Amino acid sequence: MNALVSELEVTPGDKRKLQARARRLAKRAESLAGEGRFDEAIVYQAELVDLRPQDVGAALRLGLLYREARRIEAAVIELRRAAVLSPTLCDPREALIETLLDAAMYEETISEGKALLKVSPRNVFARDVLSVAYLQLGLLEKALHMATEMVRFDPLNPGHHFKRALLLQQAGNLSDAMTEYTRTRDLAMPESELHSDAREALEALDDYQLHQIMLLAAEDWHFNHQLRSDPAGAIHTRGFTLSAEGLSRAYYMAQDDNPELSAGQTMRTAWGGVRFYH
Repeated sequence: MNALVSELEVTPGDKRKLQARARRLAKRAESLAGEGRFDEAIVYQAELVDLRPQDVGAALRLGLLYREARRIEAAVIELRRAAVLSPTLCDPREALIETLLDAAMYEETISEGKALLKVSPRNVFARDVLSVAYLQLGLLEKALHMATEMVRFDPLNPGHHFKRALLLQQAGNLSDAMTEYTRTRDLAMPESELHSDAREALEALDDYQLHQIMLLAAEDWHFNHQLRSDPAGAIHTRGFTLSAEGLSRAYYMAQDDNPELSAGQTMRTAWGGVRFYH
């Protein structure tokens, strides 16, 4: 029987046979895919799609199988077809933009990502993919805008804050980057890799800024005096932003009674050759 014949044109008996065949094809394709035999699985899944050309799920699975087999052009065609079959369904469109991104087809990713946002305006996944595509094209401001919206729509997800922190740091906005790294650390599970990454990022930014602060204090007597009398105020006035731990380190280094430093004399910090004059 012609696979393209509508199920409405067959007898109830033939319809049951078609349904049984479809189940066998789907099961065989799934079994082969589970064994990593994607090219073979594609043969059965493609036959299923021919049998049921309006089945969105079958088309989506075929597109994903093509992607697993690294047959990207075929995957894009099939995923686009699945998206057309069900314009309001997000799964095919999300799979499509993810496939385009993995293939480094950034312009196409952005075009399809925008189309997905028209269907699903609050879609965080689309914004995540778009932020990566924009960044790859050097559009840092647009990538940061996507990350900011991810945080707005899903504020308790530490991963979104971490992504925004990375982009802020890349943009040279260390103050806001510190804030977002701190939020990441506070929201992430203590034993998670994300928590560890955020903590390390904060420490690195603290180290960098403390080094700059000490260099500035060595060159600017007025700032040196302010730093001793009001470390937090002096640091804030000069545009530095430290974590709570970093600020504690700054207070310690600025104390006259610091046992590691000699009051009224040249003060050496953990930075080795950098001098902090009183």
